[in-house]
Amino acid sequence: MTSTVLLVHGWGFDAGVWDAVRPRLDGLSVRALDLGFFGPPDLALPAEPVDLAVGHSMGVLWLLTEGRGRWRRLASVNGFPRFTAAADFPEGTPPRMVQRMAARLADDPAGVLDAFRVRCGAGPTQRAPDAARLAWGLDLLSTGDGRPVPADTAALAGEADPIVPLAMARAGFSNVHALGGGHLLPLTDPAAVAAFIREALPSHE
Repeated sequence: MTSTVLLVHGWGFDAGVWDAVRPRLDGLSVRALDLGFFGPPDLALPAEPVDLAVGHSMGVLWLLTEGRGRWRRLASVNGFPRFTAAADFPEGTPPRMVQRMAARLADDPAGVLDAFRVRCGAGPTQRAPDAARLAWGLDLLSTGDGRPVPADTAALAGEADPIVPLAMARAGFSNVHALGGGHLLPLTDPAAVAAFIREALPSHE
């Protein structure tokens, strides 16, 4: 039986973040959603639950808040079940950082996006972003909480991730594998990400 995999990217990116990973997932049935930051969203979840849902960054939070029940197992790459800090999640990002991005977004969506992408190590985009979708994503980052996380969730974290530090990843997930690298592991180490995905696949037994 062919295993099914669903991929979801994070804020300020698109499904192309998985382009170097997907060729390494041969033999699997793979589909990537698009949250619509640069064009029409493609958010149609498969009719049947997939074997493994894999989120990058905010894609994990989206899967936990919008896609529960549509996958057998969840895997996180540079991800989190909650982004902003709270009394029971002090390792999160200070809420004021997201609030500042949201306040600037209406006047300069490209500038806000490019500053974030540069911080990630991706460089600025050459495409015009959808400001409304970016605002939706910032709202999810600000208020979304996907906890409790399924106990069998697998997580891959970057040891030098400037967006999701290792302490934040470990506060969000109980099973974290740390890998040398930053916030864009699907782009910088696609072979390791593909191997992680294969290892995380649940058994069909």
